Amino acid sequence: MIKSAQNKPISELLSIDSSWLFRVPRYQREYVWRRDDWANLFDDLWENPPGYFLGSMICINHTPDAMQIQNLEVVDGQQRLTTLSLLYAAIYSCLKECGDEDEDLKNELFILRHRLVFKGPKKLLRLEPSYQGSNYQDYRSILQEVGILTGVNILPNARNRRLFKAYRFFIGRFDELDGKGKKVFDPKKLLEFLNRINQASLVTIQVASHADAFTLFESLNNRGVPLSALDLIKNNMLATIEKKTPESIDENFTKWKELLDNLSDDYTTQERFLRQYYNAFKHRKEVSVPKAPLATRSNIIHIYEKLIERDEIGRAHV
Repeated sequence: MIKSAQNKPISELLSIDSSWLFRVPRYQREYVWRRDDWANLFDDLWENPPGYFLGSMICINHTPDAMQIQNLEVVDGQQRLTTLSLLYAAIYSCLKECGDEDEDLKNELFILRHRLVFKGPKKLLRLEPSYQGSNYQDYRSILQEVGILTGVNILPNARNRRLFKAYRFFIGRFDELDGKGKKVFDPKKLLEFLNRINQASLVTIQVASHADAFTLFESLNNRGVPLSALDLIKNNMLATIEKKTPESIDENFTKWKELLDNLSDDYTTQERFLRQYYNAFKHRKEVSVPKAPLATRSNIIHIYEKLIERDEIGRAHV
């Protein structure tokens, strides 16, 4: 199930010489961390000794040739990785304001730039965030704003969405003043904070398939936002599809998204629909699950796991 598990510093995961590209798949939920999460990560990095442990992430390596860019699908860990990338972008912006006449500072900016984009004319992103909630386009817009990318069209209301808010939060922390009216994070402290990020570590777990990744979700999602019942049902369903018809994952995710869009974006409404669907049609053989006379919040995952195992999700029609 687990192909490899390595505890690596962030500087190695996003090394300018590494060939790893982290991609958040289309079916993953959008970036959801909020102010408290940003503050906790910032303080954890700054207040703890170098080498702070950030937890784990689960990836699927889709690249058969070890000599090519390693395309790693981030199944769990996108919140941490996206936030760390936004922190890098904020530090890059602040260091640029300090001027680039100093050769050491110029070198740090070069390295930092290529922790976010690959060297070369294509400027591939080291991290491709989720496409949900315009995350991917907003992230590219932030990299344009700090001067790393060019030619990016900033979408309407981008600066009011979550990624820009996180980026501005970090800029605000780095701009804080002490009691004498001087910046707490002068160039020296900025570089010290950068070093704290570089030395922080993540356990990167590579698995072979979505099915393998699913079995690790609940036990290893120890720092991210907890997965909801809907997330687990969706991921289990897509993991099963991946084993049978991997080429149809995007199509089936689109169908799932259309279903949820029709139900509104309120999680309780979505969950209620799945419970009521089962309760309304449990008299049908293809819907009924033994020892589950009623769908409740506590057994809804078990019910839909059984239906997915039996391949009944697509066959049960109203």
